Order: sequence, then structure tokens, then C-alpha cells
Amino acid sequence: MLEEHRCVRNAVGLFDVSHMGEIRVVGPRAAEFLNRIAINDVNLLEANQGQYTAMCNDAGGVIDDLILYRLAQDEFFLCVNASNVEKDFNWIASKSASYSGLQVLNESTGWAQLAIQGPNSEMCLKSLMNASDALRLEILAYTHIMALEIFGEACLIARTGYTGEKGYELYLPPKLAPKIWMELLEKGQRFGIKPIGLGARDTLRLEACYLLYGNDMDDTISPLEAGIGWAVKYSHDFNGKAILEAQKAAGLKRRLHGFTMMEGGIPSHGMDVIQMGKKIGIVTSGSVLPTVGGAGGLALLSVEDFNPLQTLSIDIRGSEKRAKVTPIPLYKPRVKTLN
Repeated sequence: MLEEHRCVRNAVGLFDVSHMGEIRVVGPRAAEFLNRIAINDVNLLEANQGQYTAMCNDAGGVIDDLILYRLAQDEFFLCVNASNVEKDFNWIASKSASYSGLQVLNESTGWAQLAIQGPNSEMCLKSLMNASDALRLEILAYTHIMALEIFGEACLIARTGYTGEKGYELYLPPKLAPKIWMELLEKGQRFGIKPIGLGARDTLRLEACYLLYGNDMDDTISPLEAGIGWAVKYSHDFNGKAILEAQKAAGLKRRLHGFTMMEGGIPSHGMDVIQMGKKIGIVTSGSVLPTVGGAGGLALLSVEDFNPLQTLSIDIRGSEKRAKVTPIPLYKPRVKTLN
């Protein structure tokens, strides 16, 4: 896992993330509808541009976080978390009932998804493309998406990822995915490519402080508490907006923080965070941090009880190990790197 982690940071790695879900929303009121259910503002998107967003329940908790792409004026493509596909689709479909002519399509079984991540990712992908598509890839901006044919099949490539490195996510017909996988591993050898598992995917995203649904947020944790308030646009009336406005006005009672260990021990999800002998929160995600060094993660802490001038302790299987709050991200993402 450590070798795979370093491969992505220093060269390029290939992930099979076909477990992710894909939902398409199409119709003349698609943008209006999506602004009703999502916290970010889809009207900010040009065609072939994406944004990070989330959907909230009536209590302001996060139903799911997702990447939303605008493929055309009235056509949107959503990439949602694997564990939430059915829940997300059913909720979105139920909310769409009053929007005449709107189609909400669960296309999850119709797409495989590969992620190619790392400083050499662009060069690897170009090896599969003709000169025209390679040029388009060169100028593809962060969060944008492009349609193209690979080996005669319609595909999508987005300049997005979950590692903190420059990279791409490929949406492919399932029958094509094994061929693309093998071609990338063969042609990418000279760029240092390796297949990467989900263990390294987790340490990579944790260093960059990208959230994991079910750990760092869920339907009881709001976007503001989870630290993604920057994605909340109050210019439109989305589900849960009133709750978030009230939270913001009153001040948060808990907040997500980054932390690193000051002594031995590897933190993990659900461990208690202690300060001055009192439990003040829990670890939401924790692991070794191969690039940063040592171990650490994310913790949801009580605003009232947390004293930033005092060290913390993490209860690691009955033994309190000292830790300190560390500004996030723990590793500065390089996703916008041009070369």
C-alpha cells in the first residue's frame, strides 16, 4: 500500500473505481431541479464543466456528496458514491415528480470507471489517443469533462480525482474497460504506472483531506460541520437551506479538524478524541500518512469543548496517544497543475 501511495504521488497510478454510481438528469428544467436538491449552484457551470456538491435532507444532513457535470444546457451527469446509488436515485427521482418532462436515469450498470492519477497521468492517457484528442486533453481544465471515442466506443474523460494529484476519471462502456486497463498498464510502463488498490486510495484522499461519505459526513452531519461550506451557495433555494442558514447564524456546535499524531499509534474511524480528561469528539478518518509522515486524519470536535491551545489525545484501543490539530489539507493538492 505504501509503495502504491508513493507511485501516485511521484509518477502515475491506475484505479478501478467502477463501483461508483452514475445518474443522468435530462430535461428543459434540469438545472432548476438540480439547484433545488443540491447545495452548489449549477448555473455557474458551462457546458462540459463539473463541480463538487452535496445533497441535504430536511434536517441539513448530507444525503451524499458528488461530482456533477453539465454535459449540455439541459443535460447533467452525476457521479455518486457506490454505497448510496440506490438511495440517491430513489431520492432524486422522488423529488423530480413535479418537474414535467424531466428524466432521471440510473446508468450505473452501463458505465465502468477508471481513474488515472499522478503527475504522469496526462502523458499516459495521450498514448491511447489520436493527435486531435490528445490536444483536447492538454487543454482540459480542472473539473471539466470531454467526450471522445476510444477504440470506436463513446467515452467520457473528466479532469477530476480523489488523490490530491493531477489526474483523470474515465467513464467507459463496461466491455471496453478491461482493454483500456491493459493498454494503459502496457503503454504507461515508461511513465512508471502501477495498478493501485483501495487502501492507497484511502491514504491518498486522507492526506488531501477529501471527505469519505459514511466516515467524515453522513445524514446527521451538515456540510458546514463537515468543512465543505465553501460549496454551499445560498443564492438558490435548495433542500435543507433554512437549517444551514440557522446553523451559520447561531454558530456551529461541532466542526471537522485535521490532526497529526505526536507519538506512536495509528488512529481510525470512531476512536475518541480526549482533551483535559474529557471526550470532545471522535476520529472520523485516520491512517498512516505516507507523504506527510507519521499518522493522523480528520476528527469531528465540539466547538465549545475544544481548546486550540491544548494538545489532544486519541484513545487508541485503551491507550491515550498525544496528537495535535493541524491545518487542512494535510497535503497540499496538486490537482490544478498544468504539466
